[in-house]
Amino acid sequence: MLPGLAQAEQASPFSVVVAENTWADLVSQVVGPDMTVTVVLQSPLADPHVYEPTPDDARHVADATLIVGNGAGYDAWLDRLVGAAGLPAAHVVRASDWPGWQDGANPHLWFDVQVVSDFVRRFTAACQQVDPAHAQAYAARAARLLAAIDAVAADMQKLRGHIAGQHVAATEPLFTPLADRLGLVMEEEAFQIAIMNGVEPAPAAVAAFESDLATHRLRLLAYNQQVEEPSVEHLVAKARAAGVPVLPLTEMLPAGEHWQAWVSGVVAQVARLLGAAP
Repeated sequence: MLPGLAQAEQASPFSVVVAENTWADLVSQVVGPDMTVTVVLQSPLADPHVYEPTPDDARHVADATLIVGNGAGYDAWLDRLVGAAGLPAAHVVRASDWPGWQDGANPHLWFDVQVVSDFVRRFTAACQQVDPAHAQAYAARAARLLAAIDAVAADMQKLRGHIAGQHVAATEPLFTPLADRLGLVMEEEAFQIAIMNGVEPAPAAVAAFESDLATHRLRLLAYNQQVEEPSVEHLVAKARAAGVPVLPLTEMLPAGEHWQAWVSGVVAQVARLLGAAP
């Protein structure tokens, strides 16, 4: 069970169904005891890209007061369930519905603090609309959460002053929102896009990646622990052999953590690996 989701066992006339555990943690911090929360994908090893919803998932979605998902094509199966249930658009809150989203942009939105702040504000407004009796409680909990998100953003801004301009890479675009916020220069994008789209990277992209690791042009390699691809494992091994620091990441929230602690931990790892830790 996610931290903060114990209240889901309590009776409430209002319910939220959330596609992924990362967004569910943020949701739970806003709703407190005033709504029940059902999470479709809770395991840190789950892959939202390929998930096939069950009849129970469809039933939960159809019965929910609010529906939450990442959007951006990341959890298209949720869109199908919402469409089948005929739910009103106002009852569906997607992270990708923030004003800055454009089709084809990076779908790993939970690592973008600006998107996360926007999501919390929009979700809080949706809660207040369907349950005005608890509007002040939602606002108070959201304010605490937004303060925590701002603290993470402040830590990132401070670290940016020490590491901006360094060249890094990843095996897919999972790390890019954090890298951009930290002022890091992301390389090897052709390889990353190929892996994200489930196709074999071009030999030229692999060769360039290997060369940049061997010559230490890259100061850090981030990789997705949930993706088991020979080409990814090969490059991680190359990075370690060359002495390039390696940053393991997951797409899902690790068990027992809140979003703010998780992302703060990743930022601290980046600082340590790039030699900027206090």
